[in-house]
Amino acid sequence: MEPAERVFARDFSAARHTVDSGDGSYVVTPTGAWCRRIFIVGALTERRGGDDIMQARVADPTGTFRVTADWQNPDAIETLGYIEPPAFVAVTGQAALTGSGSRVYATIDAEALSVVGRTARDLWMQKTAGATLERLEALKEALSGTGDERAITAIGLYGTTGEDIRGMAGMVRTALGSLRPGSADTLPVPGRDLFLSALGDEGSGIPIDDAVALGVCSGLSAREARRALEELLTAGECYQPTAGMIKLI
Repeated sequence: MEPAERVFARDFSAARHTVDSGDGSYVVTPTGAWCRRIFIVGALTERRGGDDIMQARVADPTGTFRVTADWQNPDAIETLGYIEPPAFVAVTGQAALTGSGSRVYATIDAEALSVVGRTARDLWMQKTAGATLERLEALKEALSGTGDERAITAIGLYGTTGEDIRGMAGMVRTALGSLRPGSADTLPVPGRDLFLSALGDEGSGIPIDDAVALGVCSGLSAREARRALEELLTAGECYQPTAGMIKLI
């Protein structure tokens, strides 16, 4: 599967061009990111919709991403339905431009979505900052006539100047300025471990749907949470005291 690009919200939301390549269509951002698949982590600030389609906004320190989940990815819709904003989430999906003319805007069609902690968000920002600075360096080289083909194409699409590059470097500084000191020193706890811990706190048992919600809040997708419950039942680590209820042994 093609690697997912990492871009900041301000960069992605400013995208106005797509380029057709031999292996597909890419959304090209001002920093020179060529996005077909994209991976973001940020704060879910809003969600709305129903069973067939849901729309959400996910923010990082530079701006906001527009995210859509539809019937083609039912697990993403169901998972998003369990998450109450605000919450940090990780989203992997397809990059696209929607609308036309002055009303064009960039969106992410979610394939997978999960709740994460602040540490995961900070790690994403650090890696995204590094990737963005590498692209900006490629743009600088392209301005001098020695850059790679993708950077040269991006400059042609956006008419990028040296001043523009300095402004985009300021975006990176804004993102890094929001990091906590030592934020990358602690690795995230796996979602499944958090899920088991959360289930253990429910001494009298809970409805299965509430257990799935706990799994989603622990970092699993709705499908993964249901599968984990089935595995726990099969392994004899939990049981159903009454129909529709589940409890750890």
